[in-house]
Amino acid sequence: MATIPKQLKQNPELHRWYALSVLIVVFVLIYFLFFQGFFTEHSLLNEELTDLQQNRKDYTELQVLIPELQKRINTVKETVGDSTNFLIADSYNLGTAELTRILKGIVAENTANRSECDIISNSPSKDREPDQFERIILKVRMRCQFEKLVNVFDRIESNVPHLFVDNLQLEQRIIRRSRRNTKPVRPMIEVRYDLYAYMNNPIRARSDDKK
Repeated sequence: MATIPKQLKQNPELHRWYALSVLIVVFVLIYFLFFQGFFTEHSLLNEELTDLQQNRKDYTELQVLIPELQKRINTVKETVGDSTNFLIADSYNLGTAELTRILKGIVAENTANRSECDIISNSPSKDREPDQFERIILKVRMRCQFEKLVNVFDRIESNVPHLFVDNLQLEQRIIRRSRRNTKPVRPMIEVRYDLYAYMNNPIRARSDDKK
């Protein structure tokens, strides 16, 4: 057991300071052993609460801006057009392949076999008069029954992305029946037209990039 020095016994004032120092050391040890973790965790929780309150404030401010942002988005869509109106492709070769695939898919959806409607040829053509966006053009030649041809053009008109038809030429093709074939043969329509769609590649932006 620790003994009190003689100087402390002879000097009561010094003894009180010694006792106070020992008491402070004991309190410090108790704090670090039992209470430091609690206060540290409490401080971290307060910091987290402050961050959450700040995030909530920021979210509330952003929520107020949503109507204005939506209005701007609608304005851009009206000016430029919805991105779904464009082909997914971003290059000429990919755009040509995509437009060809769309055309063949539309014809296949509306015909049971090639004898009803057949794509004789579809060749890509360069856009000689570019406007705001890069255009993919196919020169198409088809031979179809009239009803099937109407269905195909109706489907082209409602397609997304948007498709456009230009330079349409129709010519009825006479099919002669052989003596062995007694079934009525429906007349075929031979049609030529330019099918085109747009890629979301602004012409001005592309020309600026090349400079």
